[in-house]
Amino acid sequence: MKVRRVLLFLTLFITFASCSPGHSGSNEIAFLRNGQLWTIDPDGANALAIVSSGPPVVGYNWSPTHQFLAFRTLDDTFTTTPAAKQLASNSINGQVGDVQSTINSLGVDGGTPIPTAFSSTDIRYSNVIWNASGTRLIYRQSGKANTANPADARWIIAQNDQPGGIAAKLVPPTYAIPSFSYTNQKLVAISSEGIFTTTLTGTQQHFIAQNPLPGHPLPAPLERVLWQPAHQDTHVLYAIQVATQTKAHADVSQVQLILGTLDGHTTTLTTCTCTQFAWSPDGNSILYSTGTSDTLLTITTHATFTFPVAADSIPYWSPDGRFLLLDGSDTMVMVQPARQQQRVLLDDGHTSSAPNFPFVPTVSTLLQPVANNIWASDSRHFLFQTHNRLQWQGKALSSGQGLYTATIDDQGQIQGAPVLVDKANDTQAGWTYQDANTSFLY
Repeated sequence: MKVRRVLLFLTLFITFASCSPGHSGSNEIAFLRNGQLWTIDPDGANALAIVSSGPPVVGYNWSPTHQFLAFRTLDDTFTTTPAAKQLASNSINGQVGDVQSTINSLGVDGGTPIPTAFSSTDIRYSNVIWNASGTRLIYRQSGKANTANPADARWIIAQNDQPGGIAAKLVPPTYAIPSFSYTNQKLVAISSEGIFTTTLTGTQQHFIAQNPLPGHPLPAPLERVLWQPAHQDTHVLYAIQVATQTKAHADVSQVQLILGTLDGHTTTLTTCTCTQFAWSPDGNSILYSTGTSDTLLTITTHATFTFPVAADSIPYWSPDGRFLLLDGSDTMVMVQPARQQQRVLLDDGHTSSAPNFPFVPTVSTLLQPVANNIWASDSRHFLFQTHNRLQWQGKALSSGQGLYTATIDDQGQIQGAPVLVDKANDTQAGWTYQDANTSFLY
């Protein structure tokens, strides 16, 4: 790893501090444009590049308080390589995977960034995941190539207000992305010895399932253990393998989704040929996908609601849990679980072909939760990027391509026409913090 001297710290601070002040409110939208990190008001006013110089920004995450952003800039040596110029990204939200980079945190008003993890041409970092209070963040560190064992990647917990190396702690080895609890200041993860919790300093490792879990490590989208939201950190959700499918879908596993307690009790919620799973924001339901359909299962009643989805669509829960947006390459669909209804809001005007069964990444694939939510904190506004989808509820968007916001009422009915926010070539637009426990992996 490169040795960074004090002079380099000062240079970095001065470079970013030279940006004009940004915003201090709580309702800004952020996005990337030409390697810069921007914020903008929902009506399109006050656009400002809060990170405007230095190596390109390739990813960022809103904090839960909406007052800070953690962001990654490419390693300055790696930036000049052909690999850096051909970085792969998610076709829907533009998210970039683990890459040689520096991790920084920055106030929404611009300010001076704090470098949390320093770059090296030999080390890749993921986007960060914030804890619920916005005081800690966790990120993955790996080598230049994926290894066969996901536990070989290291997970590091850091304080967002401390420079790299200070107050940074290693998580015990884990197959899975560690999950932050909500109230008890702990993490939960999975190793070859079972499911364990640990403090935010990486100490006091305690096993709540002290045996290897069947089938683990699972394919990357299923290798998870997730704290239950809004329920005092008493339960976790995870998968165990039942059998491996054969014939056409040999890479897809049949699994049981398990609800576990901290004292070791377990309940099987369902058995499915799943490709993804996560919680609803209220912690009363789980959402799981087969790739061509999603199912919402209420854990107390076992009632289910299954609806078709495009294989590449990304689900975004409204913070109040009443609405679900499915953002895909051809359409954006709104789902209202309470009414068991869905409708197309945005589409490209073409008839969709029959969906193909999705490819499921292997155990060694380094996936990440969705970095940011496209919903506003009030759950009555959301943003979307057109990506050539120019039909809004069956009518052409008069302003064409761009970044828009839309408004709904309490019943989910669209209010007025979408508002154009920006027409530039923006990517990774996000309005609010995304809880990793309620997100699929990509």
